[in-house]
Amino acid sequence: MTVKKVAIIAAAGAVLLAGALTLSMTLITRNKIEVTATETSAQNETEQEEGGVKTLENMENMPLYFEDTEKLLLPLRNTMEALGGTVKWDTETKQTAISYRGRTLRVRSGERDAVLNGYAVTLPDEPNMINGCLYVDEEVISAYYTGEVRFNHETKQVTLEMKDGTEPVVAVKELTADEENGGYSVDVPVIVGLNDANYEKSLNDSLMQQMQEYIAAFIAEENTADSLLQVQVTTGFCTKDFLSILWEGTRDGMPVRFAKNFDLLGQRAVTLADMLTQTSLEAAQAQAGEDWTAEQFYLTADGELILIGRNAEGGQTIEPLTAEQSIWRKKYKGIFTK
Repeated sequence: MTVKKVAIIAAAGAVLLAGALTLSMTLITRNKIEVTATETSAQNETEQEEGGVKTLENMENMPLYFEDTEKLLLPLRNTMEALGGTVKWDTETKQTAISYRGRTLRVRSGERDAVLNGYAVTLPDEPNMINGCLYVDEEVISAYYTGEVRFNHETKQVTLEMKDGTEPVVAVKELTADEENGGYSVDVPVIVGLNDANYEKSLNDSLMQQMQEYIAAFIAEENTADSLLQVQVTTGFCTKDFLSILWEGTRDGMPVRFAKNFDLLGQRAVTLADMLTQTSLEAAQAQAGEDWTAEQFYLTADGELILIGRNAEGGQTIEPLTAEQSIWRKKYKGIFTK
């Protein structure tokens, strides 16, 4: 793995990692961090504060960027404590516990299996201990704690900005196996941060059961050892009021797409028959074809309405509903329109 921009400084008295850059980290607010790389040599760690803005220069452990995989790793303790969170070692479970805004993630170095608020989840990549510091993929911070991580290649600057924390988090638990009747790798969404803990648990239990039944139906088919089911989750429109989730992948080489949409306030799954006016629903039916049903839709992160249909070969396709057809019933108009 080739390091393009190494933003990590070795401990005092040690030699810098090859290609290391000196950085400064600026905590602009409790919700925003900026890290800037410069081509200077390492100096002693310094701390400056002016006008409520704290700047830490030449810190011991800073972000790492790898050119060949375009992967950005963040130092867990530095990042979370700068945001106002806590990072603690649990001697009983041998896990590192990261707590911030009511969400606690428990991880182990070298393992993708983790626990988020008591739910088993699968991390996008393994945390790694580097230079005595635990590093995680930037997706762990951005996805599990509702933030945005940006890396500017020209200015060599990493910016991490957190959202208000009111929307839920959608993590995943990967179910994988390689069996005689076919292998599979299927994502199960794990939803954390709903206002009603009982509804949250019920929803997660239901999603796990549905995906286990989906896998069981695949295994029960007359498959061969080469048969393969691969389905990944994408989080679409997500607020404290509404959540849209899309599963997308392949089943023996054919495209597979299906979605679930939840009215989080009403605590129920919804269809377009619940959400669109009758005229718009009829327009959707005409556009998607006779085999389409009102459950087969997805809302993107920007609120674009996507219909999930079938092509002539039996594969599943997606297409946007034209804007003039997207007429919501009164209850949902305020959620999806500005």
